[in-house]
Amino acid sequence: MNRENFFQFIKSKKWYLVFTLAVVIIGAFIVVGLISSQNNTGIYEGFPDFITKNEDYFITRIGNVPQLDGLSYALVVSGQVDNPGYFSLEALRALEMINHTLTTETIGNPVNGRYISTAVWTGFNVLDFLTSLGIKPNATGVKYTAADGYYASHTLDQLRDNGTLGALYMNGVELPPEQGFPLRIVNPGAFGAKQPAWVTEIEVLDRPLEDYWDDRGWDTSPPMPVDSIIFFPANNKQVKIGEVLEVGGAAYGGTRILKVEYSLNDGLNWFEANVVKSVDLDHVWIFWNASLVFNKTGTFTFVCRATDINNNTQPQTDSYWRDGINEQPTLVLQVST
Repeated sequence: MNRENFFQFIKSKKWYLVFTLAVVIIGAFIVVGLISSQNNTGIYEGFPDFITKNEDYFITRIGNVPQLDGLSYALVVSGQVDNPGYFSLEALRALEMINHTLTTETIGNPVNGRYISTAVWTGFNVLDFLTSLGIKPNATGVKYTAADGYYASHTLDQLRDNGTLGALYMNGVELPPEQGFPLRIVNPGAFGAKQPAWVTEIEVLDRPLEDYWDDRGWDTSPPMPVDSIIFFPANNKQVKIGEVLEVGGAAYGGTRILKVEYSLNDGLNWFEANVVKSVDLDHVWIFWNASLVFNKTGTFTFVCRATDINNNTQPQTDSYWRDGINEQPTLVLQVST
């Protein structure tokens, strides 16, 4: 297309139709991808590590991994504090260190999705650190700004109630670059969207909170809801009459899990699954299993649901995918002689 034809194309407004068609096509591919990922049953051959290895921990980000130099790094603390300033990595490491074992899920994780992991984080209490600098009476919360342009916020009550951590270490070693070196915010019971990595500034606010994904139509403010996942076997598993089939998975949420139940008749009858691995801590997943034996042939749908200690039960269905809630996962089983 020569220059004259190009300008005629622009003036005809056909460019708008082409652009709109392109957006629709791209959107369709995204929707198809989301729908096809809704049943990822059988994502493992067995139980994964209870504490996820650093190299296996899920990664979500809005751009490339920032490359920050620990020697020149300085955390900026600004806003409504009496003593704002710059704090080197060495100064942050000199603060009192606290450990948090925590299961975290990304808010966009689909049913049976892989974007969930558990790690032991070590760092300083964010509220205690800011309090030592003198939080002004008009402060409403804090905003974290990351080196990749991401940002997230917490109220002061969330810092206090959740024991929010400024993590410097992951599973006993320095934060890997992919996981947020040199500083990652860890907020127990919250989605990963509220736990920014590569943090370069903490601003104490006197205005409403600001969050990257909330500004794009999501709601990241609630804690993680009760959820469950099926690790194995794969969907459409073939099983013989009389064989013992083990089904395994995990359950987790913003608090402790009370029980996991399963059904093979569309929820008419529910049976409690066995807890095979757990720790006496809040905000950490449990591993569960169920041993099944069939006495007749056919196609069966295994469905599970988790309930937390506050008697919140995972919903059967969920039509709104931007709130982080996941419906009960299912597994199709083919039974033959």
